[in-house]
Amino acid sequence: MGIFTIVLAGMTFVFAMPTRWIMAHTHIVPQFIAGESIFYGALLLSTWLVAKYLEQRPPFSSVGFSLNDNVLRELGQGILIGGGMMTIIFMTEYSLGIVTLSFKPLTLLEMSRLFGASVFIFVMGAAGEELIFRGYLFQTMVEGTGKIIAVVAFALFFGYAHWKNPNVTTFSLINVALAGVWLSMAYFKTRTLWFPIALHFSWNFLQNHIFSFPVSGIQFEKFQLGTLVQSGPVWLTGGSFGPEGGAFSTLMLVSSGAFIYFSPWIRMSEKAWTREKWKSEKAAVEVAAQSGETQSEGMREKGRGME
Repeated sequence: MGIFTIVLAGMTFVFAMPTRWIMAHTHIVPQFIAGESIFYGALLLSTWLVAKYLEQRPPFSSVGFSLNDNVLRELGQGILIGGGMMTIIFMTEYSLGIVTLSFKPLTLLEMSRLFGASVFIFVMGAAGEELIFRGYLFQTMVEGTGKIIAVVAFALFFGYAHWKNPNVTTFSLINVALAGVWLSMAYFKTRTLWFPIALHFSWNFLQNHIFSFPVSGIQFEKFQLGTLVQSGPVWLTGGSFGPEGGAFSTLMLVSSGAFIYFSPWIRMSEKAWTREKWKSEKAAVEVAAQSGETQSEGMREKGRGME
């Protein structure tokens, strides 16, 4: 983990230098997008370098980006479950009369641009955060300490990463940490990052773009289709932090987590990469190579005996 951190710091520095120059001279890319792109690009490259050259294992499939027969299924399941959870939260609040949503008078072209920009931002955010919190570092800790300690540690880390967000509360941090457990459970169920990325993306996308809630205290107003007016107790709705700060989200995370854990509908592909399978295959190759060398040596000894 120490080597990975050093490589990541180095890659971030390398990526940052040309990006800062481009931003200073063009002003084309918004600052927060450029910042995330630098770090997530460095993170992806660091993961590839360490996995391939330090551990000599498949660099992307081994951390959860395997292109197996379940990819589209896992993406679809994640989008359906994550989006369904946020829709239930909105509809519950709407039926209780504690939220109203009025859509902006946008043209079809404006809506299309808004949709594309929202998809890009929330896909990048979801993929990047899952690579940080469920990627190489998390998986390495699981191998060293076991699932429970790693899940708890990274759930707390996930919560800590949000503690400076606007309008944060103790309850919202507990919910964010709970979401970290929920997403870790999604990773363990499929052994890929596709499913947790899709859960993470669809939750944030519908939360902000469709229903115009704040996302973890941040108002991405430029990417919202409407204007939301919310009332009701903050402990229930999350208030200005967004749904993650309220009890409705707690209920959704617990019930969804139970569904993910017990449902046979969500399962690991037979072709998904696991360290156990990789070690077994590697050992089999080494045994076969040793057996071949032994046979070759036997043939040479036999040949010398016939001489």
